[in-house]
Amino acid sequence: MKKLLFFLLLFISVMSYATHNRAGEILYKRIAPFTAVISGVTVQVYNYHFTIITYTDHGNGVADRCEDTLDFGDGTKGVAPRVNGGSSCGCGSGIYCGVLISTDPSYMVNKSTYTITHTYAGPGNYTVRSFDPNRNAGVQNIPNSVNQPFYLESYLVINSFTGANSSPTFSFDPTDRACVLKCFYHNPGAYDPDGDSLSYEITMSRGEGGQQVPGYFYPPAGPGGVFGIDAITGTITWCTPQTQGEFNIAFITKEWRKNTSGIYKIVGYVLRDMQVVVKPCPNVNSPDIIVPQDTCVEAGTLINKVFTVKDIDNETVTIIGYGGAFGATAPSAVLSPNTGSTSPTYTTSFSWQTTCAHIRQQPYICILKAEDQTAPPKLVYFTNYNVRVVPPTVKNVSATPIGSTIKVNWSFSTCSPTNNPLVAYKVYRKNDCSPFIYDPCSPGVNPASGYLYIGQTLPTVNSYIDNNGGNGLVVGQDYSYLVVAVYNDGSKSYASSQVCARLKRDVPVMLNVDILSTSVSTGSVFVRWSRPLKTSGNFDTLVFPGPYQFNLKYRAGSGGIFTTVFNSTKTFLYQLDTSFIHTSVNTIATNEEYLVEFIAGTVTIGSSQKATSVFLDASPGDRKVNLSWTSITPWNNYKYTVFRKDPGSSSFLAIATTSLTRYTDTTKVVNRATYCYKILSEGKYSDTTIFKPLLNNSQEVCVTALDLTPPCTPSIVITADCPAGFVNVQWNNVTKSCSDDVVKYLLYKKETIDEEYALIATINTASNTSYTFDGLDLINSCFAIQAVDSSGNTSVISRDYCVDNCPEFELPNIVTLNGDGINDFFKAIKVRQIKQIDLYIYDRWGNLVYKTTDPYFKWNGVSIISGKTVSEGTFFYICDVYEPRVEGVRKRNLKGYMQVIK
Repeated sequence: MKKLLFFLLLFISVMSYATHNRAGEILYKRIAPFTAVISGVTVQVYNYHFTIITYTDHGNGVADRCEDTLDFGDGTKGVAPRVNGGSSCGCGSGIYCGVLISTDPSYMVNKSTYTITHTYAGPGNYTVRSFDPNRNAGVQNIPNSVNQPFYLESYLVINSFTGANSSPTFSFDPTDRACVLKCFYHNPGAYDPDGDSLSYEITMSRGEGGQQVPGYFYPPAGPGGVFGIDAITGTITWCTPQTQGEFNIAFITKEWRKNTSGIYKIVGYVLRDMQVVVKPCPNVNSPDIIVPQDTCVEAGTLINKVFTVKDIDNETVTIIGYGGAFGATAPSAVLSPNTGSTSPTYTTSFSWQTTCAHIRQQPYICILKAEDQTAPPKLVYFTNYNVRVVPPTVKNVSATPIGSTIKVNWSFSTCSPTNNPLVAYKVYRKNDCSPFIYDPCSPGVNPASGYLYIGQTLPTVNSYIDNNGGNGLVVGQDYSYLVVAVYNDGSKSYASSQVCARLKRDVPVMLNVDILSTSVSTGSVFVRWSRPLKTSGNFDTLVFPGPYQFNLKYRAGSGGIFTTVFNSTKTFLYQLDTSFIHTSVNTIATNEEYLVEFIAGTVTIGSSQKATSVFLDASPGDRKVNLSWTSITPWNNYKYTVFRKDPGSSSFLAIATTSLTRYTDTTKVVNRATYCYKILSEGKYSDTTIFKPLLNNSQEVCVTALDLTPPCTPSIVITADCPAGFVNVQWNNVTKSCSDDVVKYLLYKKETIDEEYALIATINTASNTSYTFDGLDLINSCFAIQAVDSSGNTSVISRDYCVDNCPEFELPNIVTLNGDGINDFFKAIKVRQIKQIDLYIYDRWGNLVYKTTDPYFKWNGVSIISGKTVSEGTFFYICDVYEPRVEGVRKRNLKGYMQVIK
């Protein structure tokens, strides 16, 4: 009895001593040294500092952990000492006691911080864990909580991409108060020191082995209520707690970082398990915070914004800012005043002097907490105010034409912080001078603006020469440029001021490559160009005196060598010819390409840009003709007119206009009729001093409309009555769904699946969609159908649809050989669809007395050995039955006894 009492007291003591864990998390940070030299080689060192924070019961008989054990996720563990609070708790030298953060006698909570460092052998993904045997007693949504283990984990990714990654940190403790039937809000005040993006998700509280605690359920919010977490801001909303008590909530804070491919990847997470104590409250309400719209500013801007705090109970409210700008590199943001009386509102000023060190791609998520100052529990409200700090705009951008290039210059950026240095300047171009629309919160250049990225420079270079990828820019074309500064984390400045430039008009400008006639050998092309301008800033005849010469050069297609087909030499520039009709050209095979070379005296000044004719291609279809065309010109073709010449007509008529380079003609197109087409392009240069519109014809193309599109494939359904030998094949009428010109169907059949199909019927009426077989001995067959249209196109053959036989073969077990005409033969009782049998009958001594291969056999009892009728007795038979099936002949084996009676 004494021994039993001892163990009972010990058990009660252990239970009392065990109950303690309420909340906690594991944080980590990579620390120096980051590299080491081993055998003369510099290698990475993956050294991390871990912090375990727990929130536990405080008081007599409650477990107090002087140390905690951490599983590093690489097969090793370490013991972490407590490092916060005083030192008079009996934990030994150098180990501290934690800090009491709640002195409410009914809710005394001790905050303990444990730290330890660990070096990983190499890159990898590590799940870091902490485990304690017991939670505190009485948690409403964890059955038998005092006996449930308390589990924490964090996820650490180590690779060359993540670099010196640290986990998010939290500004607010994970223990909070709520009121019955009052909306509860909580935000962890998470902040990532590396500037990574954060996301949040609710999860289950964990226990043994990191698994969900058995019986755990989310805190109930009542009918129509809400419980959840904002995935972006991290604010937990519980509207509303239904009953008083203690409830545990777990959530994961994930950190994301954009990789070199521009895709966000998870680089770590922290699991936090927190506790909310719900109690009845007086008739009070949560305060509210009204903030302005999120802000985007250039680095160096002083931000001054006003926040409004409200409380319908006119309570005194304190507002506190955490994370984001409040935790940024100095100078950080400040709120003033922090406390005021809401009668009915009070305002506080948000002030932040941004600097270059604040540049980053992700916004600063500032978490604002308003807390009324009534007696506990104090009701709170959270909201976010986001600030994005953008690099300064690139200044003093200019564009200067140099020959067939334009040089873009700018001033060096004034910002290149060590934590996020400038890495490049990107240059963008647009082929006109229309205004660029700036969006205050969209750094960089939106492709929808018409600007295209053309190149970039190192941060030490402040100029870029645009030569159009080595092809040279176009005389007569206006060009606009923007420059953007790019930083190490991917941050982009706002686009610079737009600058516009055009090349000097010191070379000819192509105007026409117009097909006059179409022929293999006698085609003709009209080519026209403009002279260089003698105006200031263009061609200087004093510097380059005459005589002057134009050489028109030509090649077929876009390959090969240019040859001179025409030249004009004059004393004065204005006397030079500017057009030529090129004859005896094959205008059918390909497009024609031209350029004009300009020579002054003995100096080759340069050449125009190359220009091709419009080359038309046509392909026939079912009552349609598909047209497409190509051209490569220095001017912009903005409209195309399609001309058609009908059968029997001598003239072309316009049938359509389009801005695309393709068109499908379906207007009264008749199969087997021939139609001729040509395209008239309409274009212009952006230089308004150049003649417009520029009209150029393609060659003529004639094509016969022809249906080359096969009908769609019919689908089969089969109805069969095997014993009656009946098979009905039906298929859908494709003329009603997708092929209105089907004229017949081809029906195919094969008896086994391994055979080739054979055509067995042609159904010449498109509306007839069935075929029937009746009185068949064998129905094993596969069928397929094919549709044929009026142009002879055949559909893809349909899939197999097979039916099979239903064979029967059954033998009796008795025969009477007495000559009375009844049951005088041993024969099959049932025979259907049997190809062959191998039947052997033996007497009781194993002697063969009869054999046959005929399934319709009739044995009269005469032995093949003696030639006499067998005597009465028992006989044994073996019979292989060969059944014709759609998969082939199948053998079925029968064995049995037969009794002969006389």
